[in-house]
Parts: sequence; C-alpha cells; structure tokens
Amino acid sequence: MKYTLLIDVTLSAINTTLVDENHELSQQTFTLSQSAETVTAEQIVTEVLAAIKKVQATLTNDDFIEAITFAEITLDSLVPFDDHKKALMPINYGHDTQKYIDALMMNGVIGQLERKTGLVFQEVTPLMQILWLKNEQPEIFAKVTQYMNVQSYIIYRLFDLQITSPAAAGRTGFYNLVKQAWDDQALALSGLTTENLPQVVDFNAQSLSLTSEMRTYLGISEDTIFHVN
Repeated sequence: MKYTLLIDVTLSAINTTLVDENHELSQQTFTLSQSAETVTAEQIVTEVLAAIKKVQATLTNDDFIEAITFAEITLDSLVPFDDHKKALMPINYGHDTQKYIDALMMNGVIGQLERKTGLVFQEVTPLMQILWLKNEQPEIFAKVTQYMNVQSYIIYRLFDLQITSPAAAGRTGFYNLVKQAWDDQALALSGLTTENLPQVVDFNAQSLSLTSEMRTYLGISEDTIFHVN
C-alpha cells in the first residue's frame, strides 16, 4: 500500500495524517510536554522526527510512504541561533514590544515598512521581537549568527538547506514584497544582514532531499518525495 503523510506543526503538538491509496485517513497527535512559552526549535524538530518514526512503525514491509508534506507550520518567530546552530531563545520571546511599535509609529518608520511588507506590525511580528532582543538582551544578540523560523529550521535539520518560502518570509516584517527580497530598511533597523536570514526560494522549484544521515535515522526510502507548503 502506498501512503502520503501530512504533517502539521504547532507550538503544542505535531499532528500527522496518513492517507492511503483509497483515501482512508489515519490521524495522530503528538503533544509536546513543554509549555508554549518555553518550547524551543530543537524540541519541535525532535518531536517531528519522533512522529515520523512512530508513523513508520505502524506500517508493514509492503507499505511505502511515497510523499511527506509539511502541510502547515504556523510558527513565524525568527529564532536566534549561534554559530553551532544552537537556539539561543525559545520560539516565543520578546513579548513586551509595543513600545518599539509606538516609537517607530511616531517617526513614520512603521508606516514605511508596512507599505513595503504588506504586513500590519504587531507585538509578535518577528522584526519587533528582534528589536527587543537587540535592545534588551544585547549579550545574546551579539552571539547570534543566524535567524530561522521553525519552517527553516526543520528544512535545515532534514535537508541541510537554509531556505524559507516567500509566504513565510512575508510574515516576518523583513520581506519587501515589491523587490521580493529582504528589505534594506528593516535590516538596517535591526542590525541584521541578509547573511543572517534564510534564502527566500520558491519551494515549487526547490528539490528537497534528505541528508544521508537523516534518511538512515528515519528509515525513509530514497524514493519518498518531500514537500513544504
């Protein structure tokens, strides 16, 4: 029997849906034990890998997962990582950012950024979180070499690529929709460079191939196709 595995990632759980050739569904929820305020990117990936292995364990030798699709990853926060790719903050950080929004609204910067990004800036907008980190946790900010959202980090761990989709980039406050590139003004404001952020690519034109180490660990066939929405 051939299957398609759909994976949804949230702060509280990893949800899987296994769809067979007859369109019969088998759904499982793998709940994270940590509170939403303390969950790290590493913990999310650990649970994703565990979920894939547990689904694999339910299949027989004649069964084959022909496609694995990350259908939804609803976590937009840009997590700071050091040069060893260790997360320096949990996924949710920098909650008290309204003062930065207010200050940037007074000098007109918010309006400029919102017109370019098409985004209404809120306390949880990743750019605001990074301004909080820069100003209130400068010792951590100084250690950061890379920022990745959870989508990017999952892709990095599975495929050794540092990329993100235009849709995910567009929710960060850094992405200029007109130029379809990271915005120079947002970068200057935050103290980041394009090297600190994932490359923005069209996933429809991007081949995703598991690293040999990850393929062995998960027991996934070389013929399994991966998609990230």
